[in-house]
Amino acid sequence: MPVSCQQSDRVLRTIDLFAGCGGLATGFEMASVPGGARFECVGAIDNWQPACDAFSLNHPVKATCTGVSEKSVGEILDRVGSVDVIAGGPPCQGFSTSGKRALDDPRNSLVKAYFGAVALAKPRVFLMENVSGFTTFQDGAIMREVLDLARELGYKPYPGIVLASLCGVPQRRRRFILVGVREGTFEFPNQRHASADCHGGFLFEDSAVDSGSNSLVVDQRPSDGTEQWTFMDATCDLPAIDAGEESTGYASAPTNAYQAWAREGAPDSLADHVACGHREYFVKMMSFIPQGRSAMDPEIQALMPVELRPQSGFPNSYARIRGDEPSPTITRNFTTPSSANCIHPLRNRSLTLREGARCQSFPDRYRFAGSHGDRRLMIGNAVPPLLARALGVQILRCLTGAKGSDVPTLAGSAS
Repeated sequence: MPVSCQQSDRVLRTIDLFAGCGGLATGFEMASVPGGARFECVGAIDNWQPACDAFSLNHPVKATCTGVSEKSVGEILDRVGSVDVIAGGPPCQGFSTSGKRALDDPRNSLVKAYFGAVALAKPRVFLMENVSGFTTFQDGAIMREVLDLARELGYKPYPGIVLASLCGVPQRRRRFILVGVREGTFEFPNQRHASADCHGGFLFEDSAVDSGSNSLVVDQRPSDGTEQWTFMDATCDLPAIDAGEESTGYASAPTNAYQAWAREGAPDSLADHVACGHREYFVKMMSFIPQGRSAMDPEIQALMPVELRPQSGFPNSYARIRGDEPSPTITRNFTTPSSANCIHPLRNRSLTLREGARCQSFPDRYRFAGSHGDRRLMIGNAVPPLLARALGVQILRCLTGAKGSDVPTLAGSAS
């Protein structure tokens, strides 16, 4: 049975599943509420060695790199005893075989493994993160099954879509979040509206959830004082390098609170500010693309020589980021303009690893591991730490009785 939180300064223990390089754990470690309650990660599991190495470089606990299973979770529980929170983002594509439950499809086995860990550990709260399309996989069948499974395990589910830019992250990233609680009530960061019947609200499709499912539709709006950062807010203190160049020093002192926060505790030497080399014709092609536009736009193609025009691509391919807005979603391809919206607002190149990390809200002191490609993948696949912090604060509020749904500022915890 869950134990009520009796002491406001209690350290709440967490296990991070499908941990990656540690975005969720980093945000949870930054979360706190008045009275001193905070999280301590006591276990992390993934199956990709470079990500496990990065996690272990940045956190007191070493990541287990054998994958999520009853055995790997059980070994952590044998070592630490009970835990308060399980968090993680199991990869899921929503497959199902005709006539069968989606969760019975072997291709959804990682979602089942996640809930197997919840059933084994019996935490007071769980948090599952996934792509926003999770709500519509198989016309919402897999989400309905997940909500039913959460209830069967004794949890009240709170699903919703959150927008990272309203949680302090300089990026327009929408993510599906499911929080399950045994006791208490959970509110999403900056929650202004919730509907139990899933009509109206923020981004859920009516077909995704059965009526009466108690699913939250979150209308997430900025409250007074909410920090919203643009791409240039996040990165303009970094040196203005060109394709194929690298810099290990900052261009200026911090110019705003976000940059000051990102650089707190970082060494003097700047890491991972390395720009991919591009062929000369590709650099010329990028020079024709204004901010917020793509080389796939017919009117933009009309301005460039025929030999520079890309012959194929998605609408967001070969696109230049706007500097005066939060960045688009940082994907695993954020250094490849042919596959993502990732051309720098002012330079004719894709983003550097450090710029991608800044947009994901990793502080500069955070150390990544592996090759350039490994680092790109782990940064692009991570949960933004400041989004995780905002969610962590809300879980702390749920567990301790602290009130509010406002997002904490970079200057400190939410009051």
